[in-house]
Amino acid sequence: MMNKQWIPVLSGIAALAIGFFASVQLGLSPTGTHPTYPLAGQTFETPQGTTLDMAALKGKTVVVNFWATWCPPCVEEMPELNALYPELKAKNIELIGIAIDSPTNVKQFLEKTPVDYTVVLGGLTGTELAKKLGNTQGGLPFTVILNADGEKILTKAGRIHSDEIKAALVR
Repeated sequence: MMNKQWIPVLSGIAALAIGFFASVQLGLSPTGTHPTYPLAGQTFETPQGTTLDMAALKGKTVVVNFWATWCPPCVEEMPELNALYPELKAKNIELIGIAIDSPTNVKQFLEKTPVDYTVVLGGLTGTELAKKLGNTQGGLPFTVILNADGEKILTKAGRIHSDEIKAALVR
């Protein structure tokens, strides 16, 4: 039989464990006061063999576009995104393409259709990040714009146009 003096101790431990689990599920920081940056903990390799730590983007507005080489609407929007990129870059706004595809397919595609903005190899980690950012259906393309604090200011499933991005950035 358990000694009654252990009940408050065990209750306290259980409460702490439940609180920690809830904060992780809700995306809260360990203090529970501020949401964590949604791209923190995500590092992706580029087709060129370098890596991009997505947490380094905190403090900047970021347009994140999930795409694949086998996705016709994804391929259709890429020239428009590439044309918009210099305007975004001039405003210190990052544009990141996360390829949900094999590294070989992405490398071959980018050799034929190069873009000026950063493209990373997402794989399953990219798919999970897209879900975390609101792509519950898992379709492509999927675009998210995060403000400098990491708050979503636009999520768009399906082909996006540059005027939609510009309108979201004015808000």
